[in-house]
Amino acid sequence: MRTTLEGIFFDESTNVGVRETIPEALIPGFELATHLGDGATLIVFATLLYWFGAESSREKRALVIAIGLGALAISAGMKGIFQHPRPVEHLAFAPAGYGGYSFPSAHALGAAAFYGAMAAVAETGTRRQRYAVAGVVIGVVALSRVVIGVHYLGDVVVGVALGLLFVWAVLRSGDTEPTAVFALSGLIAIGAYALGSREFTTLTIGAALGATAAWYVVRGESYRPYGASILVLALLTLPAIVALRLVSGHVGGYWPLEVAGYAAATAAVLVVPAVAERLNGWPQVAWLQRRLPFSGRTVDVEAFSSGVTETKRGREGD
Repeated sequence: MRTTLEGIFFDESTNVGVRETIPEALIPGFELATHLGDGATLIVFATLLYWFGAESSREKRALVIAIGLGALAISAGMKGIFQHPRPVEHLAFAPAGYGGYSFPSAHALGAAAFYGAMAAVAETGTRRQRYAVAGVVIGVVALSRVVIGVHYLGDVVVGVALGLLFVWAVLRSGDTEPTAVFALSGLIAIGAYALGSREFTTLTIGAALGATAAWYVVRGESYRPYGASILVLALLTLPAIVALRLVSGHVGGYWPLEVAGYAAATAAVLVVPAVAERLNGWPQVAWLQRRLPFSGRTVDVEAFSSGVTETKRGREGD
């Protein structure tokens, strides 16, 4: 039985078989769709949803970030502990030199946790519709990893299962306060580091520490920044974020700086609405707020549906 399971779930011949069932014309689509599970993509999505979502649901969106961070801690820890090689060396269609370890798939685990959490806490559409959309996205991301040859089938199956199980466990506990989940993410990463994993564990430890401290400060307050205020603050701090990323790339191996840097970056994301509120009175912010499709802090969907250009012209003519 073990040999049979390994032959199905952890053998490159399964990758070949799966890829051969996909029409060649669809392969580029899977190559693009796989980026929906990229860590950078999920971070950008989570950040934008947190910044520009309604204040009334800020805690739910912070919980999505916390669940995503926990998923990263789980995947990074397991990768560094198991250190299972990828199938890329045995597959002609796989990208050459694709680094990192294979088990479990961080893309599958992260997509399952992020999109699953979003479907669970969002209020758009019906629950069935949200779960259906999330299921399609998660399935496509997981399948794409096998199709492009960077993961075994078992990697993505375990990744999806762990991601959904983590979401279920957090929501099932009844305590959906993000602070506890941020702290749990840090504990998982610290435990993985103690067991010898060096696969993004310092990044996760730093991010969890920064998020726990920042959310503890802002969680009990209510903030009403303009959408334009958040946009201006993001543009002003972008050079600092880029510099932090460049510095972290040059201090690899010196974990105190890595932990401190990622703690600062993650904390900054969570406190942006609090700081941005102070920019509401800036003339430049007021000018942008009148001309961009914002309704307070959130994006005005009606402005998009009626045409942003028309809205701008109307405001400029006031």
